Amino acid sequence: MSTSSPTPNTSNTPSVTASALLNLNYGTVSILVIWAYEYAITFDDEITFLRDSKWNIVKILYLVCRYLMFPFVITNTFHVLQRGLSLEECKSYSGFDLFTGVTIIFCAEMMFLMRTYALWHRSRAALIIIIVNFTAFLIPMIVILALFNSAVTIMPVSWITSCNDVARTCVLMWAYVLLLIGEAGTRKELSLKTN
Repeated sequence: MSTSSPTPNTSNTPSVTASALLNLNYGTVSILVIWAYEYAITFDDEITFLRDSKWNIVKILYLVCRYLMFPFVITNTFHVLQRGLSLEECKSYSGFDLFTGVTIIFCAEMMFLMRTYALWHRSRAALIIIIVNFTAFLIPMIVILALFNSAVTIMPVSWITSCNDVARTCVLMWAYVLLLIGEAGTRKELSLKTN
């Protein structure tokens, strides 16, 4: 008689990576639901704002930033959740995600800088500090994003999600860190100006 037990069949057990990707999909859907709920509860205030305020560059930046999120989030969600995409489809989704994401961040940053300039009573010194800081951090960000766009490798992943961008998070993280440093520098320089 043999007392050894048979080895368990692990062919249907997802790996740790597959489990993490599956949880990422759940998180993506959860964020999408919260985002849609926030739009639904603030829609009447937004209509009032759009109807009653005058048209200017900040309002246009706000509209681009606010409503470009719809195609960005929806296509990003489909990109993450849709299975069986070809490499070309993955590249198309990633290219659109990159374009819309950069556009949204740029519009949000421009609104931040315009608001900072207005809070400083449209001071010439504040304008110079804002332009110098923005330029000093915009150029490295453009270089980082250009290098990212030329070096991205898209790897299709089977049965969990359709494709992932290899190296995307690291490069975009550095671009975002530069953005935060630039904003902190602008704030610090403007606060030193008042002292």
